[in-house]
Amino acid sequence: MVTLTFIFNHEKIEKAGYSEEELLQPVRDHARKYNISEVEHGVFAKDGEDALCTVSMAIPLYTDTFPEYDTLLNEWTLDVDGEKEDCIQETREWFANHGKQAV
Repeated sequence: MVTLTFIFNHEKIEKAGYSEEELLQPVRDHARKYNISEVEHGVFAKDGEDALCTVSMAIPLYTDTFPEYDTLLNEWTLDVDGEKEDCIQETREWFANHGKQAV
């Protein structure tokens, strides 16, 4: 099972002028396209051969839509069969290693 979890900082999203529903919409659209279930509010899951690929494809989609994502989330986790990866930390490290700056 692969899950992608978004836990927002409500104070920061309100200050930025967003709603949680607005921030989740691009991922929900992606989930609908690839038969990914929102098993809990902000938790998207899929099982099967293509689960890792289709679930993780939402990560660049999300970052392109909301470049300031890392300042709006308390937690953003990709879980593959119990092995969790902190998407915020991993993305910041990727930016640092590729000469890019996170927003």
